[in-house]
Amino acid sequence: MNHSIFLDIACNEARNSSDEGGIRAGAILTRGDESVAQSGDQSIQLNDPVAVAELNCIRQAGRRSDQPQLTLYSTRYPDMLTAGTILQFSLGKLVIGLPESSSQAIELLQSRGVPLEFVDHKGCVAL
Repeated sequence: MNHSIFLDIACNEARNSSDEGGIRAGAILTRGDESVAQSGDQSIQLNDPVAVAELNCIRQAGRRSDQPQLTLYSTRYPDMLTAGTILQFSLGKLVIGLPESSSQAIELLQSRGVPLEFVDHKGCVAL
């Protein structure tokens, strides 16, 4: 799987959010090679603290029976809200466009068996 293509899209979403005065973060939800949903962070624009990029993608995708086959790509490390939502909806995998790191949210996902992949993506690191 070429993660770079999807992380490039997530970076574009992050830049779009930033151009709108928002937080520079983006995400894309995929199934195989197909985009299911993509979004930038909208929390500032909408004055909504849970309108983060990752949750926006999950919201756009709606209720689905194939959630374990979905991969969420993000330009940033997950927070606890995102980690909890990934667990709640049994998403199949999280790909983070940054070097490997550790946090409570990452440790929670790992302890629950969620596959995580860290990709040192130039675009995400530059954000």
